[in-house]
Amino acid sequence: MSQVQQYWLPGYGLSRHIVLGHIQYFLGPTASVRPYTYQGREGYLIIGVPLTREQIDDLAAMSREYERQESVRMANDSVLDGSSSPRDDSEPYINDIVPVRNSRSRTRHESRRGP
Repeated sequence: MSQVQQYWLPGYGLSRHIVLGHIQYFLGPTASVRPYTYQGREGYLIIGVPLTREQIDDLAAMSREYERQESVRMANDSVLDGSSSPRDDSEPYINDIVPVRNSRSRTRHESRRGP
């Protein structure tokens, strides 16, 4: 059995929701994970036995499915709100704009000019 280690896992293609919620399933109840930036790259700092390549591939597959489901849910919510027109495509358009309620945000240019 491998020894417990502290290591960084690159976050490319891995959903934060999946990694944080499922790491103990893969590594056991004593494993821990948190978002972590290493050398300017986003990822996860893990304390536990090292993940195998197959486990990382499983996390990536679960992440893709989770992100797909969330994009469908968000598209359906925006259609129900009347804020977007329904699409006829069988696949949702993942980069469709998402209205944000109570958005009084200002652009960087506007914030320089003052209130």
